[in-house]
Amino acid sequence: MSQEIAELIVKEFCLGQDAKNLLVKNIKTLGRDERKLYFQRIKPRETEIKNYLSGYCFVDSGRKRADLVLCTVDSMLDKKGDPDLIDGMVMDVVGRIAVYKSLRERSESEGIRLSAMTSFGGLSMVLFAVVIITALVLYVKNM
Repeated sequence: MSQEIAELIVKEFCLGQDAKNLLVKNIKTLGRDERKLYFQRIKPRETEIKNYLSGYCFVDSGRKRADLVLCTVDSMLDKKGDPDLIDGMVMDVVGRIAVYKSLRERSESEGIRLSAMTSFGGLSMVLFAVVIITALVLYVKNM
């Protein structure tokens, strides 16, 4: 689903086919040459791309925004919740909370299991548990 958005961005900003292939990949999976291409050609124009997407999604009184959210959620569900570069840009424009809320609801209703760090609170819960255990240990030690 993010292929269509990537094609729209590539056509609008004349980025080329290699940039389109790059936009539909996760930042963690990029190789050295791909990172170089990303930081030289796409990252400097990221604000222009986000401005274009925000202008695109608020046409038709928010109907396009809902379509972008649905498209992004479909794309992320295909990848078990990991966003690619274009999904990240769309989430910056339409709001990450709206996308993750819709993602969580659809994954629960469709029975799709998301990757570990995708859902809210994964790392926060671990940090919270470590702080509580440390506080208990210090309390018992100082008794």
